[in-house]
Amino acid sequence: MTVLPAEHLRLPFATARVACLTACAGLLFGFSTAGMAGWLDEIGLVFTLDTAGKEKLTVELVVFCFLGAIAAGPLARKYGRRVVLLAAFCLAAAGYGIVLGQPDLVAFVVARVLIGFAVGLCSMVGPMYAGEATPARTRGGVVAVFQLAVTMGILLAYAVPLAIGDPAKWALGIGLGGVIPLVGLLVLSSVPESPVWLETVGRAGQADAAARALGVVRSVQAGGTVPASGVSLNQLRKGSTLAVVGLCCALFVLQNLSGIDGILYYAPTIFVELGYAPGPAALGATFGLGLVNLVATVIAIAMVDRLGRRPLAIFGALVMMIGLLGVVLANTFAMPILGLAGLLIFTAAFAISLGPLPYVVMSELVPGEIRESGIAIASATSWLFNALVAFFFLSGVSAIGLTGVFLFFAAVCGLAMCLSLIWLPETKGRNLAEIEANVLGGACLRDLGGSQAFRKRRP
Repeated sequence: MTVLPAEHLRLPFATARVACLTACAGLLFGFSTAGMAGWLDEIGLVFTLDTAGKEKLTVELVVFCFLGAIAAGPLARKYGRRVVLLAAFCLAAAGYGIVLGQPDLVAFVVARVLIGFAVGLCSMVGPMYAGEATPARTRGGVVAVFQLAVTMGILLAYAVPLAIGDPAKWALGIGLGGVIPLVGLLVLSSVPESPVWLETVGRAGQADAAARALGVVRSVQAGGTVPASGVSLNQLRKGSTLAVVGLCCALFVLQNLSGIDGILYYAPTIFVELGYAPGPAALGATFGLGLVNLVATVIAIAMVDRLGRRPLAIFGALVMMIGLLGVVLANTFAMPILGLAGLLIFTAAFAISLGPLPYVVMSELVPGEIRESGIAIASATSWLFNALVAFFFLSGVSAIGLTGVFLFFAAVCGLAMCLSLIWLPETKGRNLAEIEANVLGGACLRDLGGSQAFRKRRP
């Protein structure tokens, strides 16, 4: 029997620890953003909120997610990925602690501010750390674990109201989310700092040790220097860097405008609009939606490093559009079952395409020189449009009806399919250094995952 060296036995466990940390960041994201959906009507009664008040309370968390994503870049550049994740988990734990104390409206708003800022930090730094601390052969799957955990958090948020059953216990139901950052702090203590960040701040010895512990290949030469604060015009003009940042931002815009955020935040309301009875029936359908989301995301993780990014993005966007058109037909002809089927199809397709892929692409394509700022720009763009959907969804349904809103979402999915066909590169299995060389060499977006820059982008 062949005995493997201890270092070889350690590597899968190292990758598993990175995946667990990524999962904690995703769970916090998912539970926090969807945690109020099942309790929204009760919270509205407790705090005497009308439709506009519910929208404002929902969007408040998203606004601070946006601010957290903006702050994440400079913080991660200066202090490292682990310190930012530490701060995020501590802020989230404090916010959920406030919720558990049966807060008044002001305290509840403060809690959502803390949690939102923490989620914004995690949404940027979690996938970034996963992309930098994972071997190329499994990088896509580990980064996609973030989206899997997001769906698990959403499912958990939908399950808690059903399990508790009593709307008056909304503070307990939401406050249970505090377990997630506590677990995150425990896992964080078991992983090293990103070797990429250690390299950029000139800690070559520590970078070597971290890379060996994680089983990754160092992507730049030793003796790096601290990158400049922010992103300069000269940095953006290097090769295809500006095009890469634009592509990542576009993917996140399309991800959010596809309708997923409106569905996640207001799923029980949507099912009532489609003809389901309020209460357990709508909550049960919502839970089914979350379950399909979870199962499909598991499939996506298994496929993203096999089938690649482009096929999943193109096929997924097409099926998303079909599902949304099914919802439109269901609402037009009063067919609740078709509406549920359409939403399930849409959610499953989203989970294998526009759900995880923007995070994977973002973590792979943004050059190391502006990695923190570039990813922060993409993440902040995501949260900005997330906030727009959260703020205007209920008002949009009141103004143009559910059919009009879902037709708009379907058009966005069609646009996402076209963008993926024309510009999205295939990066599965490629080393980050090779991808970066293509970006800085000015290759076309479609060719960035190739072994060399086949075509230069047009000036």
